[in-house]
Amino acid sequence: MKRTMLALPILSLLLVSCGEEPKETPTVEERLTEYKAVGTEPGWSVEIKDDVIAYSSIEATNDFSLPVARMKKTEAGWEIKGFTDHDNITVTIALGKECNDGMSDLKYADTVNIAVSGSGHHDGCGGDILSDPEAT
Repeated sequence: MKRTMLALPILSLLLVSCGEEPKETPTVEERLTEYKAVGTEPGWSVEIKDDVIAYSSIEATNDFSLPVARMKKTEAGWEIKGFTDHDNITVTIALGKECNDGMSDLKYADTVNIAVSGSGHHDGCGGDILSDPEAT
């Protein structure tokens, strides 16, 4: 009799769990883990690595590193934002829209636009280097 009474709660749990619908696997958000971009006139660079955005300029007057606050995959590529009370940056990447930096004649895979506090909007290039005239 004791065995029957112990088995009843276990059986009822099994019956309840059989009626449950399978749980959906959580959606994994796509992340850009490492990326570099450069621009000229004025000279600047951006490096995104491990959820940190590092911005530097040729003038070195407004250089900063800050955590990525938002990273969103878009139809054209990526939009990455970072901000603090003092600095902010938005990096917009057009994946597959080839770009030439105009100074070194390097051809890059992507076109990049940045908006930086205290500096404005700047165009540049990023991603893989597709051709290097000096390498030939």
